[in-house]
Amino acid sequence: MFEIGNTLREARTRRGLDIFECESATKIRAKYLRAMEEEQFDLMPSPAYVRGFLRTYAEYLDLDGRLMLDEYESRFGATPRAADEGSPRIGGGGRGGGRRERIGGTPKPRRGRRTEAQLLWLAIGGVTGVALLVWMGVGGESPSSDAPIPGPAATTAPTEADTTAAAPAAPAATTTPAGDARVQISVEGVEDGSWVLVHGRNASGPLLYVGTLGPGESRTWRVGRSVWLRAGDPSGVSVTVGSREVELAGGTGDFIVSRTGAKRVSTG
Repeated sequence: MFEIGNTLREARTRRGLDIFECESATKIRAKYLRAMEEEQFDLMPSPAYVRGFLRTYAEYLDLDGRLMLDEYESRFGATPRAADEGSPRIGGGGRGGGRRERIGGTPKPRRGRRTEAQLLWLAIGGVTGVALLVWMGVGGESPSSDAPIPGPAATTAPTEADTTAAAPAAPAATTTPAGDARVQISVEGVEDGSWVLVHGRNASGPLLYVGTLGPGESRTWRVGRSVWLRAGDPSGVSVTVGSREVELAGGTGDFIVSRTGAKRVSTG
């Protein structure tokens, strides 16, 4: 048996290190290093941290970390210590990287115990075995050997009735509502064409078109009643209402073009 605190302190002073140099190298706070040198382990966060800090500090001072942990467990540990590799470790190794001082005593043999991982694998194996037995039908009624073996389904040609039933319904014909009184009016340039101004319904209606229609150029509108039209040269345009051509009579002027024809409203 040896004193943990004195051993750590003597190893540190023998190397000429102060507590803050050790803190910087091991990344362990100085107050915890002092607690270990004073064996005041109750000032440290938890036994797991004590084990990790103790091993790190001992190895930094070139001491045997395992023997240091065994001594701590024999004197302060309520339960056998966890495996050395499972303890938290902070900081780097020893300064010299060479000889480690041997501390008297004999390492305690490890106590074998089943880890949580082993128990988990055993549980998984048991569940897998049960599932395999269920899948193989153990304990259940085996299928009758007389049962017919399913074969490929017979392929039969569809009957005329089936084809008729499966055919998609034809789309309904689009019809114009009986109340739709809209009329299609077209103006096309002929011969030399003409300048044209068109408003919806009357002269104060919305502007539909203004410009010159050359030969072969046309404009078409679908309106509720009529359009107001002014043509610079009525002989240079052809006006059609629906499929019926109407005449802009009387030379240059303003016209109301509707389902009934073209009516002059003013002269210019």
